[in-house]
Amino acid sequence: MQNYFQSTEPPYLTAEFEYFRIPYEKWELMLTRLRQMGLSTIVLVVPWVFHENEGGTIDVQGVTNNRRNLVGLVKLCHQLDFYCILKVGPYHQNHGLINQGLPTWLSEDSLPEAIKGWYTAISQPLVALQWPDGPILALHFNSAATDNETALLVSEHLAQVRWPIWLRKRYGGVNSMNSVLGTNYGTVSQAPFPTTWSEEPTPLEQEAKLFLAEQLKDKQATDFRILTEAGWQVPIWGRTKAEVETLRLQNYTEPADLDDFDQNSIILNLQQPIQVDPDPVEVSRYPVWATTAPIRADGSLRRNFWAFKHKLWPYQLPGTEIDNSILRVPFDQGEALSSSQDTPLKLNLPKGAKPTIYRLRSSGELVIDEGLKAQRGKITGQYVVEDEIAQTDWVFWIDHPHEPLTGFPHTYLSRLLKAQLQTLLKCGGLVESLSEILSPKSVLSPPEARPPADASHTYTLNEARRGLREADVALRKAIRSIGGLEAGFDIILGRPTPEIPQPAKGTIVINPEVFDASIKDILYNIGKVCAENAVELKTASDMLQQTLNEDQDLTIERYQENYTTAVMAAIRCRQNLHQIIGQLRTEIATEKLPLVIWRVHDQVQSISKRLRWGVLRS
Repeated sequence: MQNYFQSTEPPYLTAEFEYFRIPYEKWELMLTRLRQMGLSTIVLVVPWVFHENEGGTIDVQGVTNNRRNLVGLVKLCHQLDFYCILKVGPYHQNHGLINQGLPTWLSEDSLPEAIKGWYTAISQPLVALQWPDGPILALHFNSAATDNETALLVSEHLAQVRWPIWLRKRYGGVNSMNSVLGTNYGTVSQAPFPTTWSEEPTPLEQEAKLFLAEQLKDKQATDFRILTEAGWQVPIWGRTKAEVETLRLQNYTEPADLDDFDQNSIILNLQQPIQVDPDPVEVSRYPVWATTAPIRADGSLRRNFWAFKHKLWPYQLPGTEIDNSILRVPFDQGEALSSSQDTPLKLNLPKGAKPTIYRLRSSGELVIDEGLKAQRGKITGQYVVEDEIAQTDWVFWIDHPHEPLTGFPHTYLSRLLKAQLQTLLKCGGLVESLSEILSPKSVLSPPEARPPADASHTYTLNEARRGLREADVALRKAIRSIGGLEAGFDIILGRPTPEIPQPAKGTIVINPEVFDASIKDILYNIGKVCAENAVELKTASDMLQQTLNEDQDLTIERYQENYTTAVMAAIRCRQNLHQIIGQLRTEIATEKLPLVIWRVHDQVQSISKRLRWGVLRS
């Protein structure tokens, strides 16, 4: 069977999506921004140091940190019609990662076996998501610690054990070696591994470079075999000069780079498209990442975003053209327009056209563009890139806007709704789970006959409550001595610090039944509010799902109705969640609730953030 690259035509436009840097609540938003730029394939850099911060525990399901949910991200990409290429390391140069992406606790001698464990662990849940059944098109591994093919991380074992063995196999004995290299060593083991390279390499240095190249080749062959045996059938690319030349991969960071790219390039990969501020301390060497990226950390767009957009969309849509700095995308019912700057428009319309002109904001809101008019066979007025409300994604002029959409606007608007739908579904599931956890058991399940509680049971429960109170007092005292609540909250939430890595553990569930009556009442009320929010979000997601299922019936009006429904549901839900957040903060600060309830606060706040970034997109 042909792979994806054999069944489609190059070039392939990709962008790096460094999910481990991006708050997971923003994943849908940032993927949408890349889609708006004109990209549909992303490169996922998978840093080992991020997913295994303690030997023996590899988390790619988001157990210890939501940003580690690589499996969930790949599934999200599939749901949003994105393809993926995975860069699985173990080394990652030029990504600003601590220790080039390797766990800092690894020793060189344990590296080969550890790499096998790493590849196996990430492969087990992901092989089922490879093309054609899933979005993963290829793997890219890198066995070299540096960009130089003849350089390898030279450990003591490599220099003192493998190097002499290699020389003996190559020359058979010291006399033959001395004769060829012009040396005078008493034994092969006396030939030292070079510590530096001369401008004019000596014969011994030339041999050392050959040795390193062979070691790297063996490493690459081993890595390839491990990945193949793990079940990967998509292309697996190793990091060799010959392979890069075969792939004709070209990285770029500026729009102008696309003017000068090699016409024979197969993959054009945009690096650092998304700014991250602050860059997570547990994985990055720098406080800020990609300071001039076209997409800011809050999801807003820099002016170079439109410059990239005007370079990338013509690859995606045949017939697209640039006309006096205006990107024009024709379709059956009209045309899509994009400009990188405020500019007056004076465009000719087809004979007989009487279109309506819409402005699609970067949030996805579609409104009548009051600044542009269609009259006397022309579109005239001012194209506005940004106003006090939002930035402009596209301007559409559409003839017969009440008819079902086709072509580009149909596909584009459907994908915007699809991204909102995924956020609604995820957040709806989360608030529903919270409501079930924080509800009286009589609500969760039918009442059943129970024997009366004996004295020992009552004693045990009272002891548990007393232990909770004592633990809460001790933790608050410790927090005050440490210097603030934030450190304590990190402990409560199970966030491991870089200095003390923690193994992956399941999420701790708050059980209202173990608390006193006053605390139970507060938690039950929160559960009730969450249940109401779950119904609200489900109603909105059902509407969007039905619209997307009835694919051929999407009109401008129906898109607007769905967008508004999603936004209003998110707004109302967030208002309710913010009341919960305010109550929890007050009750915890005044010691009416134990600190462990901060876990509920964190979950509620995370849902609110995800609705903000994924549905409101602001």
